[in-house]
Amino acid sequence: RSAGAGPVSGHAAQSPARVAPAQAATVQPGFALLFSTPLLHGFKRLDARPVGFAPLPEPAASQLAHWRDAAQAHVLGPAFLQAARLQRTELGRITLQQADAEAPRHADVALLTHVAGVAVWEAWLSAPPQGFDPQRWVDWIDPDRPDSIAAAVWQHIAPLNHALSGRSAFSAYLPLSVIRLADVLLDDWLPEHAERVIALLWRDRLGRALKPEVVETELARDTCARVGGITLMGRRSALDLHDWRDDSAAEAAQLQLPPRSALPFLVTLELLAIGRAVLQRLYDRIAHAAPQTIEGLLALKKDVIDGLEEYYGSTLASTRFNDVVAAQGEDMLGIVDLFDAVSDRLEMLSFTLTTAYQQRMTALQFWLTVVFGATEIGFIASSIATWYYASGVGTVLAWTVGAAALSGGILVALLRRRIRD
Repeated sequence: RSAGAGPVSGHAAQSPARVAPAQAATVQPGFALLFSTPLLHGFKRLDARPVGFAPLPEPAASQLAHWRDAAQAHVLGPAFLQAARLQRTELGRITLQQADAEAPRHADVALLTHVAGVAVWEAWLSAPPQGFDPQRWVDWIDPDRPDSIAAAVWQHIAPLNHALSGRSAFSAYLPLSVIRLADVLLDDWLPEHAERVIALLWRDRLGRALKPEVVETELARDTCARVGGITLMGRRSALDLHDWRDDSAAEAAQLQLPPRSALPFLVTLELLAIGRAVLQRLYDRIAHAAPQTIEGLLALKKDVIDGLEEYYGSTLASTRFNDVVAAQGEDMLGIVDLFDAVSDRLEMLSFTLTTAYQQRMTALQFWLTVVFGATEIGFIASSIATWYYASGVGTVLAWTVGAAALSGGILVALLRRRIRD
């Protein structure tokens, strides 16, 4: 994928026998739900399949592994994969009880863990072919609706998440809607449905009409370079839309898998979700941790710097297959603002560390001045006392200690007053 000239331009004409009227078009919807969470210190990975999760049937499992390996190699590159910062564990399939006959009946769940101490739960939901109905799908993927499919998926994941992170709630949520058109060209279909496409991208609950210029502006952010495709990133969700010329759609629908053509975009979203989770964890660490010692501040600063290095490693800075998609995602998902916030907090931490160090050095200089000043005066008193009381060792010692203690007290009082002033 790379930046395209426009969302609906350049679609080549195909055989009229394959083209159905736009209003009668059937679509194949699917949804990838990404839930981010921090991890407890020391967590590595899940070693056993959780109760209630069934393995993916064959040949779907083998095909998914093949497609994913190819997508990750294309997007991430061999250097990133060999570093093994990111681990993926296929947990299996869970059954969903839904009254809606056209709703997904199961979800395929995977766990992505990063060495920086964050994770992303990924659930893929494949729905049967149906009419284009964004409002229904927005309700399905809304985790705040108790009866939504997203809420049902999270109910299965929540106990595992609590074991991994100590939390029952997720930190961030990002759904991806994957729509494949059946027997219709995107150019013919889009003009009538453009407004509802953007409503799905926005997860719009109001159902009120959008201004044409708003719709046009959103569609202009399309980053898909393929004829017959649209790839959009929003603040609350992402969208991958292709027509029937996607040669992987039919096989993916039969196996109830995400289309092969959607996997590079999905891998990019996973990395963006990981990067945002890393930064959020760092921000929370700086905002809530309050070390009282210089050693504690130094340890915190080291952890933050190491975390930022892992953030650079979790993003696609050196291996990203599409700078436009990644840069747009970093902006739309607030990652840029979060990075700036972490950087500002790190500067404050550095200032606090410098101030604490200066205070320590000031205190050290203060007491050194007192000690050396009192000792010097004590030696002077000892010399005078020795001259007067040549044979009185006890008297000389009393003069020495008394003079040193008295001068030390006077120096402390004077220096403290000067420091306060």
